[in-house]
Amino acid sequence: MSSALAAKGMGLGAVMALIIGSAGASLTEVILLRSIFKNTMIIAFLVVILGMAVSAGYLYSLLF
Repeated sequence: MSSALAAKGMGLGAVMALIIGSAGASLTEVILLRSIFKNTMIIAFLVVILGMAVSAGYLYSLLF
């Protein structure tokens, strides 16, 4: 999937952010974590995962 997006012209940083964000914050993982943690911990987890995905995408775009 990521190679198809890159072939269509999507930036590689954006592709990397999409892969990291979708793997880290998948719906099944959030449902599993909801049975273990409170809502504030899940929100913090999602903020960290999505923040790291966006940061990695920007950093990759700047460096390469």
